[in-house]
Amino acid sequence: MRFTIVVQAQHIGNAFKQIWKVQHKRKVLDFGLREQIEAKGTKVVDAVEFLNVKRVIPSILPQETEGRDLVISEILIPKPREQNHTHPDWHDQPCRIYNDHSSLFTGIDEGLHVAKTCLVANNLPDRVLSFKAEVPKETHERMQRAILSAHSLDALQEKLPREVNIKRPGWSFPRSYGLPRWRRNVQLVNKMFHTMDLALANQNVDVTQQQFTSEISVKAPLTLDGQPSLFESRQNQLVFGKKPLQPYVDGETKAELLSKPLPSIYPLSRSLSIHERNIYRREHKFPVQQGAPFDQLTMAIFFINKPFMKYTGTQVQGRLLLHSFSAAAAYAQQRYGKDVKELPEQLTINCVQTDSRNFYFGCFQLHSLDLDSSEAAHNLFWVEGPQPMFAKCDYVNNQPVLEGYNPEVLETLMALYKSQTVAP
Repeated sequence: MRFTIVVQAQHIGNAFKQIWKVQHKRKVLDFGLREQIEAKGTKVVDAVEFLNVKRVIPSILPQETEGRDLVISEILIPKPREQNHTHPDWHDQPCRIYNDHSSLFTGIDEGLHVAKTCLVANNLPDRVLSFKAEVPKETHERMQRAILSAHSLDALQEKLPREVNIKRPGWSFPRSYGLPRWRRNVQLVNKMFHTMDLALANQNVDVTQQQFTSEISVKAPLTLDGQPSLFESRQNQLVFGKKPLQPYVDGETKAELLSKPLPSIYPLSRSLSIHERNIYRREHKFPVQQGAPFDQLTMAIFFINKPFMKYTGTQVQGRLLLHSFSAAAAYAQQRYGKDVKELPEQLTINCVQTDSRNFYFGCFQLHSLDLDSSEAAHNLFWVEGPQPMFAKCDYVNNQPVLEGYNPEVLETLMALYKSQTVAP
């Protein structure tokens, strides 16, 4: 073994410990700033004493000083409104209210009885299907990038709702962060319509004849089973045009369809899922005034944002039906008056519903708002769905992956959109 010169080196860890022992107690150097500040008439107070002192908070509210520094009158403290007859919106006569939290017990069959509507077919009208065509490959590639952007590449992170497992009701799952469902819905639908506008503009279609409104609440006061009712729904997006949509069926075909009996829900009542409330505002509400440049409602888009609302297939279709009926009823009352029953002209709207993955498409044709008539049906409804837009969109090995893209969804929505854009 060869002896070498001893290296006079220090251990890095020990050297850092020694530096920490010296530097962790730093002394505050006196540069004479306190004397200079006090010489100018400014009072200097020690920070520790300032934070620990108990100061009386000045207030302009009425005070009662009885052995205490500050006592605010209890009258000024806001209290939650009691849900009883003292509420300003209390009515002795209850009202049946349908809103976003309502879930039809028997699904679409119950909704058909409520809206006096005949289900024409589990498909879209022939006029809409005639506009359905293959979309260029570039458009589908742009749509796939939009799906990845809406589901995986968005930088927004929020605390998601707590997961619930019915088989393990007592298990508390940890809260996770990610993209909320409402954000995915908004991003995906906006990018879909932007992609369709680009594709239709290349076909020399004037897409500026349609205007959008977002996050709109509509209300339509009606009468159901002899009792006052209110159909209230949140329309996540409404599309307006300068010309109304033409009816999909008319004449003898319409009379033949309306003569068909509705599906039986015996022994249940049709108003089973529309609950009564005594606190309500039975008023009409619609976002666009009659006579505006774009005052003709052509399409309504609804989102399923609440993950705790569990729906079956027919319940989702029933939700789409009654949401479409609410929008069409509020539109009809805006156009023909709040007391209208039989419409002078039938109204037609297209409707879409999605949870950012599955899409439901429908068409609603409104003829009457008389829900208590002896006739079986007044209105017509077409529905198609569900159509999954993709099978999986998530991170795999830290890479965003999209699997099972379905081009039928974009082509169907483009057919609906194009049918109302090029309508005569």
